[in-house]
Amino acid sequence: MTSVPGRAGPPEAAELLERAIMYTRGALASVRPEHLLLPTPCPGWPLIRLLQHMDDSLAAMAEAASSPHLTLAPTTSADTADELLSRIKQRACALVGPWTTSQRAVVELGGRALERETMGRVGALEITLHGWDVGQVCDSARPVPPVLAMDLWPVARDHIADADRPCRVGPALELPEWATPQERLLAHTGRRG
Repeated sequence: MTSVPGRAGPPEAAELLERAIMYTRGALASVRPEHLLLPTPCPGWPLIRLLQHMDDSLAAMAEAASSPHLTLAPTTSADTADELLSRIKQRACALVGPWTTSQRAVVELGGRALERETMGRVGALEITLHGWDVGQVCDSARPVPPVLAMDLWPVARDHIADADRPCRVGPALELPEWATPQERLLAHTGRRG
């Protein structure tokens, strides 16, 4: 489960989202125009495409916090990089409050009911991984905090299936037994930390 003393179970989605956003904001602050066309750890995706994906994901998370239905309609915009980064930061900072206060237990997506807590935890995983990706591109790589990596490990283990490979995440990488929490989390998603 988790290594935080005194906590009976895994952290709630809102807590994971907040910690993931705090981690990722540091990487976003280092993005410069010269980074935008550089490749990311996501094969075939330059940084600008990854940022657009992050913007869409955060918009979907905000929609899930405030609506019983999730549309997953991608945003299309001809923003400058600065406008895109500003919107990502605003969406991220505005996400935790509604996620914390919403009483909705499920969100409907395409006729399927998804547990909000599960969606929030998976969202925190995605935010963290893409924050790490951005840091790799911008030479501002910071390790995923060990407790955050440990708390996200069960999410990655339980929600990344073989069917997700190789289209959504890369093949899992082999690691030595003594690998760090970050290395385990990243390796499960095809990233080498």
